[in-house]
Amino acid sequence: MGFGYTLEKPWLIAEFSELQRMLSWSITHPGFSKANRVAWLEVSNSDLFAGVDALEFLKQKMAASGIDQAVGLMTSRDIRHHHLRESSISDTTAQCMLTLGLDNGSYVGFPGDQIQAKRYGTINTLCHVNIPLSDGALVEASSIVTQAKTAALLDCHKERFSDQNPISGTGTDCVVVACPIATAREPYAGLHTNVGQAMGDAVYHATFEAANLWWHQKAEKE
Repeated sequence: MGFGYTLEKPWLIAEFSELQRMLSWSITHPGFSKANRVAWLEVSNSDLFAGVDALEFLKQKMAASGIDQAVGLMTSRDIRHHHLRESSISDTTAQCMLTLGLDNGSYVGFPGDQIQAKRYGTINTLCHVNIPLSDGALVEASSIVTQAKTAALLDCHKERFSDQNPISGTGTDCVVVACPIATAREPYAGLHTNVGQAMGDAVYHATFEAANLWWHQKAEKE
């Protein structure tokens, strides 16, 4: 069983009926953890002015809302623009939800002329699969999600701007991968497995859709 979600500004919250194993580099729960919620907090540039401790800021907001045990994420994207995608391969189902902003976008390796240190924008991705995974498989799943996100960004950018430098991510992206808790666990989650294929497909299409919308809205403002 996957997750449901609620949207009540400033929170977008994915909620599971039971605790799940998770792996992320969320600032509130980095590494392996167990949780039944992943929470996106919508923030403005003025919330995170110079000198603000982002972790303490997020922890205080989560505690005040009674969700301090959730895996916490922050985004400057309007959380109404979240994107969902589900993909199934045989008995394996992956579910993805993400928010995407590219004002802080760059290409891996950080070319100097692309660094936007004073701008805010991030891609926060949750991908859940209904198959219990080993520690190694969760790590592998995280790499698949990251690979799918990057492929979608590059493909979307190429489709819209074939003559410009591409964006492969932002300086503050975060990925959360999740799966059920069980004793018996799948040992692998590579590209050729059902897990890898389902997760990759869900994340790729959610990211492509989100990036396409972001670029469209940006063009409308210019």
